[in-house]
Amino acid sequence: MKTKQRTFISGAVVLGIAGLIVKIIGAVFRIPLASLIDKEGMAYYETVYPYYSTLLVISSAGLPTAISKMVSERVALNDFKGAKKVFRCALMVLTVIGIATMLLMLFGAQTFSSLAVASGDVSDVQKQSMSFIAMAPSLLFVSLMCAYRGYLQGMQMMEGTAVSQVTEQVIKLIVGYSLAYYLLPKGYEYAAMGAILGVTVSELVALIVIWLFYMANKKKFKPEIGVRTVTERSSNKSILKRLAAIAIPVTIGASIMPITGIVDSIVIRRILVNIGYVYEQANEMFSIFRGNVMPIINMPAVLTVALAVSLVPAISAKMAERDKRGVRHASRTGIKLALIVGAPCAVGLFVLAQPIISMLYPKLTAADLVIADSLMKISAIGVLFLSLVQTTTGVIQGLGKPVVPVAYLAIGGAVKIVSIIVLMYIPGLNILGAALSSVLCYCVAGILDTIYVYKKTGIKVHIWHTFLKPIVSAIIMGVIVWLTYGALTSLGMGTSATLISVGVGGLVYVGLAVFLRMFDKNDMEFIPGLAKIQNMLVRKKNK
Repeated sequence: MKTKQRTFISGAVVLGIAGLIVKIIGAVFRIPLASLIDKEGMAYYETVYPYYSTLLVISSAGLPTAISKMVSERVALNDFKGAKKVFRCALMVLTVIGIATMLLMLFGAQTFSSLAVASGDVSDVQKQSMSFIAMAPSLLFVSLMCAYRGYLQGMQMMEGTAVSQVTEQVIKLIVGYSLAYYLLPKGYEYAAMGAILGVTVSELVALIVIWLFYMANKKKFKPEIGVRTVTERSSNKSILKRLAAIAIPVTIGASIMPITGIVDSIVIRRILVNIGYVYEQANEMFSIFRGNVMPIINMPAVLTVALAVSLVPAISAKMAERDKRGVRHASRTGIKLALIVGAPCAVGLFVLAQPIISMLYPKLTAADLVIADSLMKISAIGVLFLSLVQTTTGVIQGLGKPVVPVAYLAIGGAVKIVSIIVLMYIPGLNILGAALSSVLCYCVAGILDTIYVYKKTGIKVHIWHTFLKPIVSAIIMGVIVWLTYGALTSLGMGTSATLISVGVGGLVYVGLAVFLRMFDKNDMEFIPGLAKIQNMLVRKKNK
């Protein structure tokens, strides 16, 4: 069991590192892209993504997980023929899904654009539809890629997924930015289309990479081994029913946030127009929120997603061993780490909102910077709750209850949809209501998830050790960062003041983590590499 657990965790670490690299490259792409194609171009670009993500979730969310699970079950019984049959069935289904979603976006481009464009102008709709058409083929490429990723992950070959993910981002960065730059003289709509064509090309290259990895390792899959098993005798229909049973709950959960993103793209601009802004202003404010602020706000999620990925197999292994004490320790560690990561990120982004935005988006006007600063400060509060949502979701999935976080996120999504409509009509809030609605969404889902974990596992609530240590440390760090930045700017320093302040904040927080001994020895089991500095961080006495 320990060998299998190490295999799971090492695989999770591979995917976690790849995810970190992917997010960094993604930020490197989006931030200069926003400067290149300006607010108008980013509005075209950002409008497509919620629709794309919603259609993509059908193939990329639940089915790879289901394939991986069913393949790994058969491999554990040396049923390699059965595993291959699962893969063939899944590939067939994902091919159909990919073609269907591609055609839906291709032929629905005009309709989606009409929904998104608040002005109703035919010319604006036509410009927006170009980006939808450019994105459509990637839905087929990703669907096919998901079949290979799920199969390879079930065979415990995480490297194929990791390499294809990183390749995808590198190609998107190079091709997308190059095309956007080349097409910019023709107009912002063409530049946005070029950036999206880069996404489509990157998905095709990633598909080729993972197919080559599959072909190179095909002999290792030993399809000739194994007797005529139950899986082999099973009909394709029964395999597809099992795939659906596993995939549907995960897919529903993963579709909630993209759907709320569609609501954002439709509602925000329309409400702004309704309360008196002209369409161009509404478009710019939407672009600042979705194109400038949200990429920064989502960056800390890289760490909590990697953490959630690592916690799922760790807790699953403890559940399989009926190790209730181990489950409690892992669950408590997950919640604690969510706060240890989320609290300083939230406070840092709040305190340095304006300097960070100015540094990353130097082309923003003074008026735009005021809006972005306010949006960033409100959205930063949500970082703490988003960290909690992502980590506790990993814990609950490890407990074998994947539907629970789906239900709670759905409740949070409903709160977001209702609150965005109410809050944006409040005088003085307008676009800020959209940011506040996202915070409320994650707050509701995070609190519900946390309460469920505590009740389900029976872990004791340690307010000081689990909650207050990270939050108090983050607040102290925030005060020092604020004072440091103020002192440095008074000396005439610009961008360097921001960078130095971030570095000082990091050092202060790490120092407080050591001083307050935030970790105990049980936490080390679930944090790769941290055991090496255990003696420095472990509390003298476990409580």
